[in-house]
Amino acid sequence: MITKTSNPYSFDSFLESRNSLNALENPFLLQVYQRYSDKEWNEWYQELKAFSTIVSGKWRALTEENARVENHPRLRHFDAHNHRIDRIVRPQEMHELEKEVFSAGLFSQKVSKRERTMKRFLIHHNGEAGVACPLACTDGLIALLERFRDDLSPEVVKILEHSKEGRNGDFAIGAQFMSEIQGGSNIPANVLEAVPDGDHYNLYGNKFFCSAVHADYSVVTAKVKNTDHVGVFIVPTWLEGDKEKERRNGHVLNRLKWKLGTCELPSAEIDYRGAVAYPIGPIEKGVSIAVGIVLTLSRIDIGFASAAFMMRAAREATLYARFRSVFGRKIDEFPMAKGQLLSLQEAAKRSTATAFKIFEEHLLLEESPIPFEKKQLDIRILILVQKVFSAKETVEALKTTISLFGGHGAIEDFSSIPRLFRDAMVNELWEGPRNVLLSQVYRDLKKNESWYPPEELISNLLNGHDQEIIQQYSSKLRNLLSINLYDAPNEETISAARQWEQLWSDLFRLYQRIALNEFPEASLIPEEILEAVD
Repeated sequence: MITKTSNPYSFDSFLESRNSLNALENPFLLQVYQRYSDKEWNEWYQELKAFSTIVSGKWRALTEENARVENHPRLRHFDAHNHRIDRIVRPQEMHELEKEVFSAGLFSQKVSKRERTMKRFLIHHNGEAGVACPLACTDGLIALLERFRDDLSPEVVKILEHSKEGRNGDFAIGAQFMSEIQGGSNIPANVLEAVPDGDHYNLYGNKFFCSAVHADYSVVTAKVKNTDHVGVFIVPTWLEGDKEKERRNGHVLNRLKWKLGTCELPSAEIDYRGAVAYPIGPIEKGVSIAVGIVLTLSRIDIGFASAAFMMRAAREATLYARFRSVFGRKIDEFPMAKGQLLSLQEAAKRSTATAFKIFEEHLLLEESPIPFEKKQLDIRILILVQKVFSAKETVEALKTTISLFGGHGAIEDFSSIPRLFRDAMVNELWEGPRNVLLSQVYRDLKKNESWYPPEELISNLLNGHDQEIIQQYSSKLRNLLSINLYDAPNEETISAARQWEQLWSDLFRLYQRIALNEFPEASLIPEEILEAVD
């Protein structure tokens, strides 16, 4: 005889606390925001709290719906009448989320860079979600056009204004397409060809990894015909009047990428067949323009994304560990689990403090007492190593978070942590994988060590730290710079390469400690919220 039984166990008190937790209900984060705010704090806090409520409420709900496998982007190549349209099919929830995020006017002239950054950090708590990458790309596109504003054609000025201020309530989305099948992160190896045609160029060839392919405009690198120059171009996805007709500007989408993470974001392979493209800046300096402006901002953004992912993971794991009882005790009453939680919380704080410190130094570059060229190199190195080690640590932190949830940690609709983990794996690769960026740090320092000695560099990066520590790492850096890390692999160079990575991991951790020590000790969740899940 079968009898019906029921299990009264419920996750409701945990879910209620988690789902109502505003990202700004965070004592530590409030300290960071107050420190870097450029507005009167009490008024600014109310505005931020309202924005955070939307991010943590409606936008998070839309994000969770878009994350479902059946709602991932699809590609429809033809309409019913055999017209090539390459329509990217996405759920209505994705269109709603995208419209609301971009309609927030984050790139408007009325919004300061600090305000934009603080609001985008809150958005990052929801993962990439199909919007974080387009926001970063739009930021880079605008910065690129602003840098050369005096030289822009009327058509490109319209693109800039559309991206910043919108047009009839419609805000443009930007993208950046640089990777090709033969080169990946090696932009100088581009073979996509740009052919001059009056006041513009036409593009012919293939780009192999193009994220945010649904964007209105893209920053594209291409080799100029009959030259060795790789230039930077702005390419409209649709020419005037063609968007409604789904008639693309001289290109087709071969397929969408099947990615490990950032699955809500459509990434594609593109064949250019004469697309109209507008050159930006000196054509012979395209690589340095792309890296110095566009990729730099994207790498800074990955630092913020990494910190936000860890912040959300640490907060939700803390709530769950306070709620969940196993073997007669709450999870946070076991020493090993408690130690993992404390490490997660510290990593989230350290990474957040560091991301804002580096951003502020980048923003105030010209005000530094350190000579401009040296400070510029300091910040370039910090941005590169932050991208490397914050992205790497985020993957490990999210793996730990998943383990704290036990079997539920692997369930994609139980929490967002598995999705954030997959997004973090992609962030480790975007804008240059670890070995490429660490090699770039080596090249930069080797090239400039004659006028910027390692001892001075380390002293500036670790300003205020113990002199003995500074001397110790200066000596290690000088020794490793004496070895050619670009030589053929052998016992010496492989060992030196490993030491190089460890050296910068240690140095970056010391820098993070300095950043974190600028703030008093504070929790990530108000105590009254923790008590509610007991």
